[in-house]
Amino acid sequence: MHQCRLENKDNFYSTLCMWWDEWNFPHVSYTSLPKRIFIVSNNDIDLYAIPVYVGDSDICMMGFVTGNKKAEKKLRTGALNSLNKYIQEIMKNSGYRIIMTITGTPVLKKMFSDEDYILSGKDYNEYIKLL
Repeated sequence: MHQCRLENKDNFYSTLCMWWDEWNFPHVSYTSLPKRIFIVSNNDIDLYAIPVYVGDSDICMMGFVTGNKKAEKKLRTGALNSLNKYIQEIMKNSGYRIIMTITGTPVLKKMFSDEDYILSGKDYNEYIKLL
């Protein structure tokens, strides 16, 4: 059974770093993450984490999904759907009307499509500027 929770990045950053290392993914700096990190677990094993960024509007942004590479597939089955629904519920109850996210991952694209997310752009690039 999947259990979802909201963690503060203070309590989960070291786990994210460990997971990023396992995926050979560069670390996102502590200061670049929001305080809200949503987690889904099964049998007390954390499976996925998604940061959610908020500002001074009624739009929030789901950041990149990070998974526990060592978790067994049978524990992960359905976990992202559970976490996505939990995030939707919590953010709606917190006054947010729109969730935005970006992905190129086929599994996530299918999940968002199945959950009635609207594809808002095609054939474009994302840009960031390091300051």
